[in-house]
Amino acid sequence: MPAVNRESVTLQNLIGELKRRNVVRVGLAYIVLGWVALQVGDVLFDMFEAPPWVGKTLAGVLLLGFPFALIIAWAFEMTPEGVKRTEEVDRSDSITHSSGKKLNYVIIMALVVALGYFVWERQHLVAPAETGDEVVDKSIAVLPFVNMSSNEEQEWFADGLTEEILNSLARTPDLLVASRTSSFQYKGQSTDISDIAEELGVAHILEGSVRRGGNRLRVTAQLIRASDGFHLWSETFDREPKDVIEIQENVAIEIANALKTAMDPEALKKMVSAGTASVAAYEAYLEALALEGQTGESGVVEGWDLALAAHTRAVEIDPGFALAHWGRALYWEGQLNISTIGSELSPYSPEEDLVNYLEAIDAAIATEDNAALALKFKANKASNELRIADAIELYSAYLDEYPNDFEAQQMLIGAIANTRDAEAARERLRRMVDFSRDDPLQLNALINNVLFVGLVDDAVAIARDVIQRYPQHAFLLYQSHRVLLWAGHTEEAAEIAKTLRSSGFPEENIKLVLLRQACAEGDIARAQELLDDAIEIYRRDPSVHYIGLQIMGRPDDAHQLLVDSDLRNRELAGFLNYPYFNHTYFPELTAILERQFVDRPFIDGPPYACKANSELVEEVSQ
Repeated sequence: MPAVNRESVTLQNLIGELKRRNVVRVGLAYIVLGWVALQVGDVLFDMFEAPPWVGKTLAGVLLLGFPFALIIAWAFEMTPEGVKRTEEVDRSDSITHSSGKKLNYVIIMALVVALGYFVWERQHLVAPAETGDEVVDKSIAVLPFVNMSSNEEQEWFADGLTEEILNSLARTPDLLVASRTSSFQYKGQSTDISDIAEELGVAHILEGSVRRGGNRLRVTAQLIRASDGFHLWSETFDREPKDVIEIQENVAIEIANALKTAMDPEALKKMVSAGTASVAAYEAYLEALALEGQTGESGVVEGWDLALAAHTRAVEIDPGFALAHWGRALYWEGQLNISTIGSELSPYSPEEDLVNYLEAIDAAIATEDNAALALKFKANKASNELRIADAIELYSAYLDEYPNDFEAQQMLIGAIANTRDAEAARERLRRMVDFSRDDPLQLNALINNVLFVGLVDDAVAIARDVIQRYPQHAFLLYQSHRVLLWAGHTEEAAEIAKTLRSSGFPEENIKLVLLRQACAEGDIARAQELLDDAIEIYRRDPSVHYIGLQIMGRPDDAHQLLVDSDLRNRELAGFLNYPYFNHTYFPELTAILERQFVDRPFIDGPPYACKANSELVEEVSQ
């Protein structure tokens, strides 16, 4: 007779008793119902903006309750007389079988609910949004976070945090991010999310709020799919102010993950990194970003100086903060603009501006750990050192890594415009046009570069589209007017000039507009009067005088003016993007271009110039 395995019998008895007492069924029911409770709780907590600890507490309670549920199922049993200890129940009177059937029904119903929720979630979270062929699914606009702090002075913090999240997302290669200018136009407005998304041509919207007071910081963010208003992701960060860097990085990572970007986790974390571990330096940087944004919208020059001061504080606190060094470099680069040099806008000499720029850009390059981002900084330096071919190569390499950086796209097109290589520009043009169409400031620069690189028909198409969508935007009308005249559409341009004059745009700012129009219409005497007025108004800006002489049909006088101005090569390079700039007047600049293998063609003057009436021009000028 074979021996009996007592351990096996004991285990079988235990399993049998677990089944009889419905312990297994209770465990399954608990797990399924607990999961459903967590999903319902997550929705309700988001709805009522509950702090994160509420959801974590619920999950902890449910987890701790599981073993207790199993113990109770083992130790107690339902009877017709109520709950009794299992030992007190005669097996002949036990109703565990019938109660087990009821538990089966509960488990089945809970599984049906769980499966239904899972299918619905997958359909909404994974399936591409049907937003139309013109909208890229992986596209987003970051709306200005609402300042919920009692102190209105904290507005800069909310704006700066918004912009840095935007900038972090923009570094993700396969994610299109609407520009700050586009997003911030909705600040303080109650525009419907779907309308904003349609106007900006994006599939998703990120919105949020910031509450800061004392030693607490609360940031709420939610990602919304515009097609149906579904919340793909939401989170409330209830932390101390020192955690602001972690919050910014977490938001960017979560958004990128929610939109299923192709970045691997480590690369993504590196791309969205704030670039500093110092909260004080980071907050100074956020203040600088907010000031730059406000200045760009208002045109108040003092704002740039305040932004520079904030960037400077940031690098003083953390000398290794590359993005703050980059902010300082862009400020000093602006001071090197030919329109700024010698004006009351710059209290520094050009030599001082250049030294400050080189110090800042070198620091940005040296401290940037992200090799791809460092390419952008190197390209900018190359451009300002007149290494145009190098700049084009470096910008192109950078954009291979970060193709959606519109700032870099503009810098690249600007560098290409200096060479007047239309085919090279055309390769980069379409993406820029598609994604800049809802940003007036981007379009303003785009129209200018597209025209001057030689793509006249493309420039006209952009200009006409702009006129339709922004009929009162003075700067866009200014650029569009020149484009239309360049293409020979004189009467169409005249209507734009009338609109500008009635728009409230300062008269002195449209002198060149009226000068162009007068020459195109053959009114030479009127053109000369307008040129004299413009020279008087902008007597410290040689570029206005130069452009005016070109419009009048006097290219030799225009170039002689620059020769007599004794401008340095760096300042002369500011004229390279003008198609009618004859660099051969300047042997040193020409030699620099030749060393860079830049064979730059040029034309005699703008097509609308008064040169058709050259004798009258000469007579009037005398």
